[in-house]
Amino acid sequence: MAHDQHPAESARHLYSTFAASAPAGNRRDVLRWGAVVAGAAMGLRLTGTSAAPASSNGRLAAALQSGEVLSDVELTIPWNPFGQAVTLDPHRAPNWGPFWNLFPNVWGGLLRFDEIGAVQLDLAESFAVSDDGLTYSFKLRPDAKYANGKQVVAGDFLVSWKRALEPANLSPMASFMALVDGYQAYVADESEDIGFAAPDDQTVTIKLSQPANFFPSYLAAFVWNVVDPAVLEETTSDFPLRDAGTGPWRFTEFDPSQRIVMEPNTNHYGGNSPSLVRLVWQIASGQNADAEALEMYRNDQTPLVDVPISLLSTVERDPDLAEEIMRIENSGSTRALGMDFLQEPFNDVRVRQALAHACNREHFANVLWEGTWLPTTTFSPPVLAELDGYQGPEGLGYDAGKAADLLEAAGFPGGEGLPEMTFFVPSEETPDERSRWLAFFQAIQDESGFPITVDDTLTSEQILNRQQDAGGRQIDAFWWWNVTQTPHLLTDAFHSNSAAMRGVFNWNADLEATDDFDPGADSREFDELVERADAESDRNARNDLFRQAEELALRNAVAIPLGNWVQVYLQKPWLQGTRQGPWTGRLPVWFDKNVVVLPSEDA
Repeated sequence: MAHDQHPAESARHLYSTFAASAPAGNRRDVLRWGAVVAGAAMGLRLTGTSAAPASSNGRLAAALQSGEVLSDVELTIPWNPFGQAVTLDPHRAPNWGPFWNLFPNVWGGLLRFDEIGAVQLDLAESFAVSDDGLTYSFKLRPDAKYANGKQVVAGDFLVSWKRALEPANLSPMASFMALVDGYQAYVADESEDIGFAAPDDQTVTIKLSQPANFFPSYLAAFVWNVVDPAVLEETTSDFPLRDAGTGPWRFTEFDPSQRIVMEPNTNHYGGNSPSLVRLVWQIASGQNADAEALEMYRNDQTPLVDVPISLLSTVERDPDLAEEIMRIENSGSTRALGMDFLQEPFNDVRVRQALAHACNREHFANVLWEGTWLPTTTFSPPVLAELDGYQGPEGLGYDAGKAADLLEAAGFPGGEGLPEMTFFVPSEETPDERSRWLAFFQAIQDESGFPITVDDTLTSEQILNRQQDAGGRQIDAFWWWNVTQTPHLLTDAFHSNSAAMRGVFNWNADLEATDDFDPGADSREFDELVERADAESDRNARNDLFRQAEELALRNAVAIPLGNWVQVYLQKPWLQGTRQGPWTGRLPVWFDKNVVVLPSEDA
């Protein structure tokens, strides 16, 4: 979303997509075992770097033990920036999915994400949190080095972070730092005081302005990556090619319109792949990018590609390709409808609830969107169960009869008398996407009487302009991505001060009560619950608070969850040891030492 004030709003741009926007591929194209450290005091699962391949392939284990893996392998990887300008600078890159997946191979920070979005140690070997939850103290691992061989010291982080917060050149990702004490005055160029310190070469401290148990997840964002200060001083725009990063790879070539080349960083603390000597990220964009990538896969020119819904039937009909389909079903995202509390007819909660009961999620997920979604009535993505032990409550399920009863109670029997309702599909979308939404709302009208018009004549910018003129979006579809290890997504989505509410769907404490419903009081209670939850250190207590809050949001039909995205991709069986999940999509969390290439036969 195009808002910058709230600490989470830039984060939300990563995992929230307006108005029925379906990606041509995996827009996130982004991003375990180990010892629990002091961070567990915050109730977060924290893991060290992986030391064993994720694959259970017995031949892989035998090959690794015997050394029978191919070496000197170059991989070509299709990489789509989806229209964003390509920069290799972690402090200047936009908050856009593809960079979240590319950068960890070269740049590093104190913490990082694993393939499901859990927080891992990276250049920190441990950290502790003060009793008041405000101060984080990190100890650097002694083998933390740049690709040029220089030792990483604590002061280097301060140089990098202040560079990201230069008032005259603020990072697009700066809002991930907004919880740091002194942030607002610093970025306004009103003060030079900021809550970063390096008491010694091995210790980094960060002081927050308020406790936030989700902060370690924010700290794993690439804006916090460290860059060798000496290289920054010596060079300008070419510094990414000067071995200034700490990841398992180093940039060696960059053509912003063609390709990005990486070679191993032999100084990386985790070692390197015994097979891979070169990664060529081939920049591909435009309407034919996915089809061209699939053709590369057919011709063995790349080992892994996304399978968007537009190509799914083609892949499933090909016996050879069908055998290599991979699906990520432990989803980290939710597709949902939202409605403006201030615009008719959705200012009546009975109409909102009626629409929730009128949505046939099974039809949405398995018929219209061809099994690329799993139906849900819960807003929080299912990966949170693994990340934080969180199980969201059930929402308002499909019941056409109940939907009709609610419409009648609201004074609209059979949908008669309902004011105009228009669902906008951006004109940039494909005809298939428009036809799916048209069929979805037609089924709702046929069964429950909701006459919702689908309009695909406006661009995304024009739709945004309409929202700003009207002070909200009458009805829209959002795609929410989880970006924290806790259910903090609920705060981002439904807090009355969030960018998803202010001027969009407008659930807030000022709403008037009806005879038997008080959405304003529920909004106020929701805010109180999630604010307590975001500061709560005990996981069980935190999850109970979030569950109570989510029940309020679902009862008010602030959003109508439809489905959790099932990411589909192809991967050659000879590429082994990769780790993919809802956080990374088809690209591994790292092309690290566990990623190997096996001889093709019997792979």
